[in-house]
Amino acid sequence: MNLKTSMVLTILALLCFSELAIAQGNMVLNGSFDTDTSGWILTNLNVSAGGGYKSAYGDPLGSVLLYNPSSSLVPMASQVIYSLTPGSIYIVSGDYQKSVGKDAIDNSFGAAIDGNFLFETPAPADHSWHSFSFEYTATSTSVLLSLEAQINGTDYSYFIDNISMEAVPEPGSLCLFGLGGMISAMFFKNRRQG
Repeated sequence: MNLKTSMVLTILALLCFSELAIAQGNMVLNGSFDTDTSGWILTNLNVSAGGGYKSAYGDPLGSVLLYNPSSSLVPMASQVIYSLTPGSIYIVSGDYQKSVGKDAIDNSFGAAIDGNFLFETPAPADHSWHSFSFEYTATSTSVLLSLEAQINGTDYSYFIDNISMEAVPEPGSLCLFGLGGMISAMFFKNRRQG
């Protein structure tokens, strides 16, 4: 590799690093419920009727059953998520499974940010695990993430597991991948010629 090529690649690398955001990983504390519900606020769950943490159930084991026999109360698991970057895009995802309830066509499970549902669904036909995912553009440095069952007056309860909120890679990250590919191509080209 000649000096001119090396200088161009160095400048490109510096430009990429200036745009690169530090990867934050999963910002949800204990979203897999492996051993307990630490980090979560559980509201309107009737533990004596079976709602709450389930160590022997989940995908993998460990989940929360959002359940209350009273259809007037909405069982909820919520958590404040900190260290968001306003303007950045985040992917919120997780798994849910229908438990018990009466047939209803209305949405009965949802995920909300600061009280606004960004994902809602009616009860699935089966009792398998299903996944949800949606994008959220941060408007502040912290938000309240909540997962709710028995919404809209329905009485379907749900298990939840594997809750996650992760930043979408910024263009700087993609720039680094492209730069790495260019360097690799140049290395192999020079190796063939030598």
